[in-house]
Amino acid sequence: MTTKIDVSLGHIQKTLFLPLWGRAMESKKPHPLLIDDLAVKIIDSVNFDFSLMSKNLDDIIQIAWIKRSLICDQIINKFLSHNPKGTIINIGCGLDTTFERIDNGYLTWYDLDLPDVIELRRKFIKESVRRKFIASSFLEKAW
Repeated sequence: MTTKIDVSLGHIQKTLFLPLWGRAMESKKPHPLLIDDLAVKIIDSVNFDFSLMSKNLDDIIQIAWIKRSLICDQIINKFLSHNPKGTIINIGCGLDTTFERIDNGYLTWYDLDLPDVIELRRKFIKESVRRKFIASSFLEKAW
């Protein structure tokens, strides 16, 4: 049995699991609208009780998260079709996996979130020359 990664986040930061869980559950369906293998991997790897989400969140909310992801992917892909080397700043990134779905091999991507979220993010997602993490509040001017 694999050891699960403990999660130490504030109450607000824990909401990052909502859209992640929605994408993972959609990905496990027989005919998913969106496939997010990294979301499934993360959900399966963290020591977090997802049973409340399963009990209290209905299919409509899950579909809303999926639709939001699909719309954002479309908007970003349209931008990249005109600006292939464009720069994207993902403010409040949580455990978002959009980069994995839309990377064209040329774009520059910045993921911005609070330090504890970025610390957790680094356990699952790697930085690269074109993808950087910024551990800061979006309210701070320094970033």
